[in-house]
Amino acid sequence: MTYDKYVQRFKEIMEYLGMNHHPHETRHTFITRAKLAGMDEYSLKLIVGHQIGDVTERVYTHRTFDSLRQEIEKIE
Repeated sequence: MTYDKYVQRFKEIMEYLGMNHHPHETRHTFITRAKLAGMDEYSLKLIVGHQIGDVTERVYTHRTFDSLRQEIEKIE
């Protein structure tokens, strides 16, 4: 799904629900909830596309799809 399609769909849903939120708010909510749930910092940065500054994490540490899913499942 392209970002443009996501934004359009998001707007349609907000209109349908009678709410006034912006798509970027979902990133804030996800990251906040992930941190509160104790998600691994590296996994969180990898999932949301943030830069990983630590060389050990960026170069030498690898996460599997299953390990990322387990981190996401920490969020209730």
